[in-house]
Amino acid sequence: MKILLYCKNSEENEKAVQIALEQAKAFDVSVLLVSCIQGKQGVPTEITEKTAAKIEAKMQDYIDNTFAPAGISCSSEVIVTSGPLGEKVVSLAKDNKVDTIVMSIQKRSKIGKMVFGSNSQFVILEAPCKVITIN
Repeated sequence: MKILLYCKNSEENEKAVQIALEQAKAFDVSVLLVSCIQGKQGVPTEITEKTAAKIEAKMQDYIDNTFAPAGISCSSEVIVTSGPLGEKVVSLAKDNKVDTIVMSIQKRSKIGKMVFGSNSQFVILEAPCKVITIN
């Protein structure tokens, strides 16, 4: 069994980390930390690489200071994609045979969803497993 923790840059992410830790302990499962970066045309590659390096460092901090001391097997992956982030998360969940996705969510207006889309909504509706959301 495996939990996919979809890491975002938000205050709620800390809550998601704690929920994933509790679930991993309770069910004795491993955790896959995933963060996705939206690659944009015209953005220099070195900026994207610096952002990815910062995110990798933060995820390694979670592994070293949260999951490893609790005896939880944990790995991480930072994905840079030009496509929708929600689709990438669902694809990773399928490819890694994930049993649960844990992620934080943000409230958006209907117009905000229409203009910007909703990666969280896509994951909730299309995931091949259960999804635990934290707001």
